[in-house]
Amino acid sequence: MTRTLIRNATVVSVDPAIGNPGGTDILVEGDRIAAVGRNLAAAGAAVMDATHFIVTPGFVNAHIHTWEFPLRGIGAGWVSSRDYHGNMHQNLATRYTARDVRVSNLLGALNQIHHGTTTIMDWCHILKDAEMTDAAVDALEESGIRAVFGRGTVKPPITPDTTPYYRIPFPREEIHRLRTGRFASDDRLVTLAMAILGPDWGEYDVAVHDIRLAREYGLISSAHTYGRKGKRKVEDGMPRLAKEGLLGPDHNIAHGNCFSEDELAIVLDAGCTITSTCFTEMMNYEKPALLSRMLKYGGTPSIGTDCDPYFNSSMLWVTRHAFHHQRELDNRSLYAAGAWPAATHHATHPRDALYWATMGGAKALRLDGRIGSVTPGKQADLAMFDTQGMNLFAAAESGDPVHAVVMHAEAADVKNVMVAGRWVKRDGVLAYDSGRLAKLRDEVMAARLRMMREGNYVYRPAPNGPQPEYRV
Repeated sequence: MTRTLIRNATVVSVDPAIGNPGGTDILVEGDRIAAVGRNLAAAGAAVMDATHFIVTPGFVNAHIHTWEFPLRGIGAGWVSSRDYHGNMHQNLATRYTARDVRVSNLLGALNQIHHGTTTIMDWCHILKDAEMTDAAVDALEESGIRAVFGRGTVKPPITPDTTPYYRIPFPREEIHRLRTGRFASDDRLVTLAMAILGPDWGEYDVAVHDIRLAREYGLISSAHTYGRKGKRKVEDGMPRLAKEGLLGPDHNIAHGNCFSEDELAIVLDAGCTITSTCFTEMMNYEKPALLSRMLKYGGTPSIGTDCDPYFNSSMLWVTRHAFHHQRELDNRSLYAAGAWPAATHHATHPRDALYWATMGGAKALRLDGRIGSVTPGKQADLAMFDTQGMNLFAAAESGDPVHAVVMHAEAADVKNVMVAGRWVKRDGVLAYDSGRLAKLRDEVMAARLRMMREGNYVYRPAPNGPQPEYRV
């Protein structure tokens, strides 16, 4: 069994029993954290001097469409989710081959590691067959990341001679194949979930079928649920599912920011988890992300990056933005009540956002017994931030390492990343063959250009200014 001793670090544990001690050692044995404390003895262990490092749990990206990585940057001029669905699902997604899915997922997962994320919920809703599915999973496993693979389904254009995707139940044979094959055990780095339509995007009988199928095979189900009135396939879908006992801790809701108070109370009372993707929601929707509203009902927020075509899918960015977004909402509430500025202290702090980005995500994925904090007995998923670089050398001296990481750190400061006791980034460099990585970058760029050409995806300047305009 390999043993690694991380010596003399500032540990941000996200564990109330441990806190944020400086001058602390972390002993890793095999894939687990064996001990956290000062002056640990570890004969024969490989020793890393972490005197100038802050060590946190690896970030948990609880909602990302990893396959979208090659199409980064094209969504800058999109003005609504209509543009996203029209350009992505109805056009460019239909151009992907199984090889494209594999390369996209591999580079997307490596990029997550680069930014200090050790676990992702890969919400993979481009899959039309078993070949694509296996390609996506192969890529996650090759990258070395921990992942909950949300096997989703493709949403092709609707034509008169085809059944609309929103009337098609999840393919049972595919879940059976996966769950009795490579995903028969949950004691592995990449595990299985079902990324389903849910009642916002599919008919009610489809949602019932899909949730029951997930439960039959012991899987989490996750659905996109904005909850916007008048835009749902089933207007009262979530309350109906709750009444039938089909909602629970095994169902994850992505977004949900347009839920009414009654609807939010219903799904949280049923035990559902909710993942906010604040960047996407602020770009395209009129309601704020579900953060403090969840807390009011006893829920635990989790956060994710969502869509690469819009912005950098860095959990460092997302964590910082979630904090800023909720602090803004706090200030507006205080102002409306005639109590601004806060008399003594703010309600939301950087430590809250860090919790959402680590333990919050772990809870949403039902992995909080294994990851999400630097706790003895848990898997050794760690991110190490160099406090000697330009971003952190002064901030780290503030005495608040959580503030330093959440408010100042960038990918350049993430020098070392460990997943299940194995280094996947070391000394600022991914533990992945650099020559192969360069070839993959060339391949993914060629695929990007091919898909845009095939899809007649054209860039042109907007008529009244420099803002780019995109059309299919």
